[in-house]
Amino acid sequence: MAVLALALGVAAALLWCGPSAEPGWHRRLEPVPVAVEPVGAPARRRLVLAVPAAGIVVLGAVGVSWGIAAAVVTACLLVLGGTAAWVVHGQLREHREQRRADEVARACAVLAGELRVGKVPGDALTTAAEDHPLLASAAAVHRSGGDSLAVLERAADRPGAGGLRPVVEAWRLCQRTGASMTDALDRVSAALRADREVQRVVRAELAAARATGRLMAVLPLVGLALGYAIGGDPISFLLSSWVGQLCLLGGVLLACGGVLWSERLAS
Repeated sequence: MAVLALALGVAAALLWCGPSAEPGWHRRLEPVPVAVEPVGAPARRRLVLAVPAAGIVVLGAVGVSWGIAAAVVTACLLVLGGTAAWVVHGQLREHREQRRADEVARACAVLAGELRVGKVPGDALTTAAEDHPLLASAAAVHRSGGDSLAVLERAADRPGAGGLRPVVEAWRLCQRTGASMTDALDRVSAALRADREVQRVVRAELAAARATGRLMAVLPLVGLALGYAIGGDPISFLLSSWVGQLCLLGGVLLACGGVLWSERLAS
């Protein structure tokens, strides 16, 4: 019975969070809006809605099958697992953004260097794209006679690639005014390098704060160990009474909330 309820609940959650059915024929005659959502946004929204719904269904099934204590333990495990997944995902995303920002700074330095040795901007872009795939699309569009700056501007919208935006702005300004593109990109490259150095210092300073937040989250385990050391049985108290169950769930929520808050501040 519990398994059937779990399956039906998950299916209902996925159907509820999924895309809506095809509207009537009269809706098909409406014009398509110009603004579109970012790629993957609907899927992320459905996931954010489906995961809590599935968790509630799981908790209900566990509570019906094995009792309130099992449901509390399951809730704590779900909260701990969700927090760990959120932290790991955030770190991986931050690492990707930092690597992309470093690549942008290096690509700008190479582009400025190619201009400094006398190459025209298009050839400099093609040469820089050989070692920096971030510029490959713009170089390909330039070779086909398209607007390479528009491609670079779209690439700047990617997380961590915002350093391409001042490159595009400097390039366009030099095209309109006839100013030296070599000097402009040299200054942009120097600014990007300085920004990367500042970001490294900031990450190093915030590493201690993040470590402290994670250490505070595991201190309750030390408290449990101390309870056993003085002859108590804290696990039995936490699981056998409703007061203990509330303390267990509240402690896990507060510890995980502290970790998420510190990670949010550090990011």
